[in-house]
Amino acid sequence: MSSKNKLPTEIVLTYKVKHNHDLKNLPYEFIKTSQRAVDVIWENIDWKEKIVKHRYKIGKKKYKYYTTTRLIPEIPKDNDFKKALRNYLLKGWEFASHYVDGAIKTAYSAIESWKSNYLNGKRKRNKPIFKRPFVRVKTTLMKYDKEKGEIRITIKPRKEYLILNIKDEWFFERVKDFDIGEVILKDNEALITFKKQLDLSDKKVVGVDSNLKSLDLYHPEKGWIRVDLSELHRIKRVYDAIIDKLKSIYKKSPKRIGKLLKKYWNRRKNRVEDFINKLTSQLSKLFPDAIFIFEDLDKFNMYDKNSDFNRDLDRTNWKKIAKKLEYKSVVFYVNPHYTSKTCPVCGSKMKSQEGQVVKCDKCGIFDRQFVGCYNIFKRGVELAKKLLGGVGVPVTGVKVDDLLSNEPRGELRPMPPNPNVEAKLPVRKTEGFPLMVYTVDLNGRYLKIYNCP
Repeated sequence: MSSKNKLPTEIVLTYKVKHNHDLKNLPYEFIKTSQRAVDVIWENIDWKEKIVKHRYKIGKKKYKYYTTTRLIPEIPKDNDFKKALRNYLLKGWEFASHYVDGAIKTAYSAIESWKSNYLNGKRKRNKPIFKRPFVRVKTTLMKYDKEKGEIRITIKPRKEYLILNIKDEWFFERVKDFDIGEVILKDNEALITFKKQLDLSDKKVVGVDSNLKSLDLYHPEKGWIRVDLSELHRIKRVYDAIIDKLKSIYKKSPKRIGKLLKKYWNRRKNRVEDFINKLTSQLSKLFPDAIFIFEDLDKFNMYDKNSDFNRDLDRTNWKKIAKKLEYKSVVFYVNPHYTSKTCPVCGSKMKSQEGQVVKCDKCGIFDRQFVGCYNIFKRGVELAKKLLGGVGVPVTGVKVDDLLSNEPRGELRPMPPNPNVEAKLPVRKTEGFPLMVYTVDLNGRYLKIYNCP
């Protein structure tokens, strides 16, 4: 089971609302107090030396090891320290005392974020500095009337309040059943967070096989679906050709060519980001009740001596697509080994034929990409059962572990068939495969059907 699999517990939505209330100097005093909290915490950090072992790959399953001495920060978190810090910050504070608690929480969040980046080598031993004024409002400072759509925020107890009316806002119907979370106040706007417990009991597992120019999905009700990514591949190929040409003449005019390179790199990046954002949004709308199961792929071990294949492999965005989709749906990861070589019926290892065809000596001929997404789907069903205690509908066939039969710890066991669901395995026939193909609609909200044999 991949360490990336984190079980989501709630839905969190954030919306921006304008206000015309005069906050006076509250945002500036809040950020000033947060910075004072950071200064005190920083001065009390205990730096300890630690021998850290590192490694880097030098080949397939081969690593080079080395050690370094690092200073590891231990942040003070005991209750006595926090209580003394709160009393120190409350001196001269003229607003509600709960804002000081928010300032301390903001300071700890900033330092924890810095520590994480520091341990990953992305930050130096420099203290975090706040620059933009804002206010972090705790729920204890708010009263939310769901019927009226009013949020009352205490500025000064029994003296000054800020009223935000969201009933006429465009998003109110979407969040009327949600509870309110923290609010971020700025001079003329507020960022309001709404929370709701996430119910995963009615979700369905969808297996996703990542290929060079497509995503092949298996849905327990809709069957085999392919999302065509050839347009994304074309965008990268076109811009790579322009960039390669510019690099070849870079020495003739470094300054001018450098500007052009930056221009086309940014244009390439923006078009790819736009495509992936629309792809993931349209996927989440096409399958609103899905738990997407991706392979935990590492491209490092997939390169070979074919330079054209390596270039195509570089143009893939498997991890970025999965990461973007995590913001919009539930995503889990499974072991990718042998998903395209294991027979989906009997579990034996299959032989490759011409093109996308694989053959099982016992069960016949299958499409490789269908086998991949179907086996990922089966692993996803088992993973969902482990994490959630049973999600979606099991399929007719066999019950498998996260690893398949020809892998360590894998074992195939018979499972009683479910009379409500039949897993239809497409065998190679003259009339083709039962496959729906979708493309990304760059001007719309939903994936559009490209071909339906």
